[in-house]
Amino acid sequence: MDNGINRVDGGWDIRSMRGSGIGEMVIGGHLRLHTGSNRIEVHGPAELTTHHEVVPVHASARLNLDRLPQLLDQVVAEVHAADSGSLRVRFAHGWRLDVPVSSSAVGWIIALHGSCFIRSLPDGGVSMPGRQGLRANRHQQPLLDSPSADE
Repeated sequence: MDNGINRVDGGWDIRSMRGSGIGEMVIGGHLRLHTGSNRIEVHGPAELTTHHEVVPVHASARLNLDRLPQLLDQVVAEVHAADSGSLRVRFAHGWRLDVPVSSSAVGWIIALHGSCFIRSLPDGGVSMPGRQGLRANRHQQPLLDSPSADE
């Protein structure tokens, strides 16, 4: 796609966030990481992998929030939204934020230029609001930019 999003095996590569630093972080009922006009919202539990340990974090449960401010100014190396509904954010300094599939609610949202682009679905899968036929979950195959959609 021409907006910095690529369809890859098993999900979506959000290239438009690569090389951008986390300029703002909001911790309330959920975690919000801003990279310029783009943002990642984490609504459920996640795991922060550092050089030495894996730490569970959760904004609304107030779990290990003292680690999150260390992500400020860190450069994003990779954002991968899996068709399964999980999210992986890898930082240039080696840390990683993983958001697993949420069983009861939206686990994460990626917004580009202020608008929701892709989000996870409860019990797995992803949805791309406002885009007809772009719903992928464990019962359906993704339709956009996949070889079978072009044939």
